[in-house]
Amino acid sequence: MSGALDTGALVTMIVGLFAITAPIAILPLFVASTKGQTPVGQRRTALIAAATYIVAGLLALFAGNAALGVFGVSVAALRVAGMAVIGVIGWQMLNAPTPTNDGPARSHHHRASNTHVSTVADRVDAPSPSSVGIMPLGFPIYAGPGVLSVIIAWGSGSRPVYLAATVAILVNAAIIVALDFLAAPITRVIGEKALLITEKVFGLLVVAIAVGGMASALLVLFPGLGMVSSVR
Repeated sequence: MSGALDTGALVTMIVGLFAITAPIAILPLFVASTKGQTPVGQRRTALIAAATYIVAGLLALFAGNAALGVFGVSVAALRVAGMAVIGVIGWQMLNAPTPTNDGPARSHHHRASNTHVSTVADRVDAPSPSSVGIMPLGFPIYAGPGVLSVIIAWGSGSRPVYLAATVAILVNAAIIVALDFLAAPITRVIGEKALLITEKVFGLLVVAIAVGGMASALLVLFPGLGMVSSVR
């Protein structure tokens, strides 16, 4: 991980990861997943989820390029596919159903990872931190397909950005932990439904990221597109 840290790239990476993981919108899912746990147990769950996200992200960053080589996938093709996945995820987030006042929902659906989290309050035993921290919170909710495809692209190609990407992953993990530690009071003050609605805001940002990334990746795959646009 040699080389100077590109501050501009780092900020872009942090914002991108924050938008794709949408940790604010996930707070109601975190509260539902940890229902019945003590405050200490909830904090342990948050740490385990963040650690799972970090491990998955770093594996994607440092081993993703080798996996591409095994399957014969070019970096440009990965970028196009990854941006397509992110675009679909953003579109799903934009079209997430708006919570209604018809009574409490029995489950939350995290559309980005197609994961349902039960909100039923009649559990006999509280889940252990590792049972919900690793799955589904750490993976696939935080370290979902969109996040991992973006990170793999960062660690691939002729100029991998290992240092900035590692810092961005760690910073986003710290944000996730901080928000999860405060999940209960934030949800209580702002409201569960208002937090779930923010998923649509993050969805718009994710779609914008996908459009910009797709355009850049297509210019690499098809350089003639750039020549056509410049002529026009």
